[in-house]
Amino acid sequence: MRRTELCYIASVCLVFAGAGTLAAGDLYEDVRGGFAVPTPPGWQLSREQGYARFTREGVDADVFIVAAPGSGEEVNAAAIQLLIDPEIDAEFIARPLQASQIPLPSGTWTQRIYQRGEMLIAALSVERDGVTSVVVTESTQAEFMRAVNGAVNAILMGFEFLEGDEAQVEIPHIRHDVTFNSGSIQLAGVLTLPDGAGPHPAVILISGSGAQDRDGRNPALPHYRPMRWIADHLASHGIATLRFDERGFGESGGVHETATTADFADDNEAAFRYLRNRSEISATRIGLLGHSEGGLIAAMVAARNLDVAFVVNMAGTALPYSEVVVRQVELIARASGLPDDEVEVMRERQIRAMRHAEAGEWEDVREIVRQGTLEQIARLPEAQAAAIGDPNEIARRQADAEIAGMQTPWMQFFMSYDPRPDWEQITVPVLAVFGGLDTQVDEAQNRPPLEAALRRAGNRDVTFATVETANHLFQEARTGSPEEYVTLGPGLHEEFLDIVTRWISERFVR
Repeated sequence: MRRTELCYIASVCLVFAGAGTLAAGDLYEDVRGGFAVPTPPGWQLSREQGYARFTREGVDADVFIVAAPGSGEEVNAAAIQLLIDPEIDAEFIARPLQASQIPLPSGTWTQRIYQRGEMLIAALSVERDGVTSVVVTESTQAEFMRAVNGAVNAILMGFEFLEGDEAQVEIPHIRHDVTFNSGSIQLAGVLTLPDGAGPHPAVILISGSGAQDRDGRNPALPHYRPMRWIADHLASHGIATLRFDERGFGESGGVHETATTADFADDNEAAFRYLRNRSEISATRIGLLGHSEGGLIAAMVAARNLDVAFVVNMAGTALPYSEVVVRQVELIARASGLPDDEVEVMRERQIRAMRHAEAGEWEDVREIVRQGTLEQIARLPEAQAAAIGDPNEIARRQADAEIAGMQTPWMQFFMSYDPRPDWEQITVPVLAVFGGLDTQVDEAQNRPPLEAALRRAGNRDVTFATVETANHLFQEARTGSPEEYVTLGPGLHEEFLDIVTRWISERFVR
């Protein structure tokens, strides 16, 4: 199998260019059912009594999730009758058109497909501790292929059983909920202090792209909480941390949708000023740790604040986005098993698209995406291509979505930003850590320009480290493909945590 996407019934995965990683909407948590799921991108969440409903404008189908005590068969039947049609009889539900098992990080799900006239019902269930959770929807097959499949995938990939919030290794530290202001926006987060008397060295933890909370948790991957794990690990070694919900997300004010990387840098600069006024913190030993886009934010803040004590760059780039994304597309395609000729076609297409996008030539971008989508559909088996509907309509929608994403304020800034001038201003100690299996920020591409920029700065304390089996999220990985992120267990690579902690401790823990 060349790809490992979750494609139900029959599907085509129309990936053209990945600007960021894993973006989704609000989390839905069912405490009684014991689970949390993300709202699929572009969909709206309605919290009903006992279940969640996801809807999207222009899509003639709803997606539901519900949990109840009982076996998979019992709850599956009850969910279909409650949420789809109470007139559907038990005999029909007991005889699905198709039934299969789908292994996911949250467990092995049972997928049942039913046909009712021109409509298909998809019901997917997982059981744990006597409680069954069911995702169910009804639509035409064409509508399922066009829109519903992606929503179901996002829910399944982001599904997480709720655990005790402190079900981790107990570490002696204190967490304080805090708020501070960035201009007129109030930001909310957590200050984690190690046990013992201060003042302590401290690190501001900066997450990557996409709306993320103080734990670095993106709704599309809710079991991944890197900033919390880093904070706990550093606290056990005498290092304090501050992490906060991004503006317009979680408990922080402001608007996320219109914010750019420069706005997030302003917020982290405000966090730096806030920490300097905390009596528990050593004002001369405050550094920044940024992951991915967070690495760029750390560079921006450190370049204009000479009192920043150090920077940890966690898979951050050192080149403009237009160069990084071409290599990203190539590496992800190879990790997904695509043959060399298809990889080269995707690479050349990405180069042309970025050139036209930077020039504001959107009709040219539209045509590149449209043609690329049509080529992908043409390679599908005949039955599968017929099932997804009008190829031209799908290609048009795909092009619209790509252009809308590239025209957001965040992406417009990101495409125009070159991080090298900021890195060239940084003379404080820098640790740059890369994952050897990272397909989104390639060390071979980004390390040389980062080394050159810091050399031009006259920086004499620069350390590079590679965690050979880590992916972009610093998980212990197999291929590094984003497709496997959801299949990997929780927790960060121990080697990464040890490298960062040792480096900071040697320089700033007294």
